[in-house]
Amino acid sequence: MDVRTISRFQWVSIHVLSLPIMGHVILIEPLIHTAGKDGWISALISIPAGILFVLLLTILRSKIPNTSLLTGTFEIAGRATAVILSVILIAYFSFASVTTLRGFEEFVKITFLPETPLWAIGTGFMFLIWFSLQRNIESIARMAVIFFLMTMITGPIVGLTLMQEKDYTRILPILDNGWGPVLEGSLYFIALWGELILVLLLQSKWVGKRHDFNGFSFLILFNVFLGASMLMSAIAVFGLPLSEKLDWPVQNTVRQIKLGFISRGDIYGLYTMTAGCFIRVTVFLYAICECLAFLFSTTYKKLSLPVCLAALLLSLLVFSNHQQLLQTNHAYYKYGYVLLLLPIFLLILFWIKRGKAVENHG
Repeated sequence: MDVRTISRFQWVSIHVLSLPIMGHVILIEPLIHTAGKDGWISALISIPAGILFVLLLTILRSKIPNTSLLTGTFEIAGRATAVILSVILIAYFSFASVTTLRGFEEFVKITFLPETPLWAIGTGFMFLIWFSLQRNIESIARMAVIFFLMTMITGPIVGLTLMQEKDYTRILPILDNGWGPVLEGSLYFIALWGELILVLLLQSKWVGKRHDFNGFSFLILFNVFLGASMLMSAIAVFGLPLSEKLDWPVQNTVRQIKLGFISRGDIYGLYTMTAGCFIRVTVFLYAICECLAFLFSTTYKKLSLPVCLAALLLSLLVFSNHQQLLQTNHAYYKYGYVLLLLPIFLLILFWIKRGKAVENHG
């Protein structure tokens, strides 16, 4: 069996980079249009759903401590269940990786390289991703740790530098439009927590159930803080009417930075978007390759090139323009909350299957 082990700090680093790309960059635009200046409340009220989900993930992980999610499901619930699970995960991670890749291509073109075609940006980026996939998940995890440490150093500096530009009275009054928009906005964050199931695909050897729950919980609270603070910052800097007109509210906020010889903070936005999207798309495509490798009884490295090419082509061909990408994220991403039902379904199925196995042995 292929035993893959990455430390808790490594998989936390992966998700610290991956989740914020959605939670405090890409999803800020639809969240502002949905919940307005109360979007930060949407982030807060998603915490209970997130904690419940990670508790279920921790329990599920304890049922398959020395194997991956797909192999464990196959061994306990049978191939049919494992195949259905694989198809669901392939569909979800394909959507997430393609929209993220197109988001990166659009971001670089709009903010830095307006004369460069999208295919050139995407091809160069995908080559780096494919090269990383030819290594192994441990190498990707080590890169995530380096990016995470750099972000933890530079992030607070950027936040403090922007303080003089912010007027937090612009987020008042609270709940001006009632709870309806806030509750709808919370679905984006609840859908975000579903991505944490990725950890069960990244490795096959686990230790320390309690510590896993702590790591998952940290990710929930950290991303709620980031998402809420970035949305509040965008509105505090620009006000709600102008924020609603911005395609990239966070990047426009970072552009206000003036730090010594650095007249604009574009370079920080480029770094965070590049590092985050790189790790995010790489681990998602790795997960897709693992699912396909399980279905076709092969190794993920043999599938990495066709999977990378398919993701690149879809990112270039599915969306006709930037507005269509925004509309897609606005309309469909929030339905990712259905992933939160997977651990419940699997735990019930495991309980039934093991109960029948005990009866048969009896």
